[in-house]
Amino acid sequence: SSNTGPRGISRFSSRRKRLTGVLPDLLKGATSYDRIAGYFSSSMLEVAGEAIEAMKEGSVVRVVCNSELMPADVVTIQSATRAANLSMQEEWTSNLPSGVSPGMRERLKRLYQFLNEGKLKIKVIPDEVFGLIHGKAGVITRADGSKVGLFGSVNESRRAWKENYELL
Repeated sequence: SSNTGPRGISRFSSRRKRLTGVLPDLLKGATSYDRIAGYFSSSMLEVAGEAIEAMKEGSVVRVVCNSELMPADVVTIQSATRAANLSMQEEWTSNLPSGVSPGMRERLKRLYQFLNEGKLKIKVIPDEVFGLIHGKAGVITRADGSKVGLFGSVNESRRAWKENYELL
């Protein structure tokens, strides 16, 4: 639940209430979401996919993360950065690991579309180059120019926003 303290700082703890609705609520009316997280998974689209989709045209979500990614996310990210046409989407589909569930296929399709449209940009920093990114922080910029800063323990994944014990 949220606990608003001095200077209007809101604190959220999944120990009291799930964080599921926090990110979608914060993204309402946002023009950008800049995020550094140790871990990114397309599963975060199960939490905030509709909110990202609803961001006004030209809005962008930028994520910097470690290189520990799910294989299907890697295939999707690589395919989306190569080209933006139907034949590439067919190639991407054929390169997905076997056994991908219909639900995950839809999530990956959404990831592909966001990447292809430029609505989502992901920068992967290999551990060997930079070291492990452990901190988690973000800035959401709203249409009126106001900003909301985030920091805490939450990574960009469904599990972090819905299941884990996290602070924000």
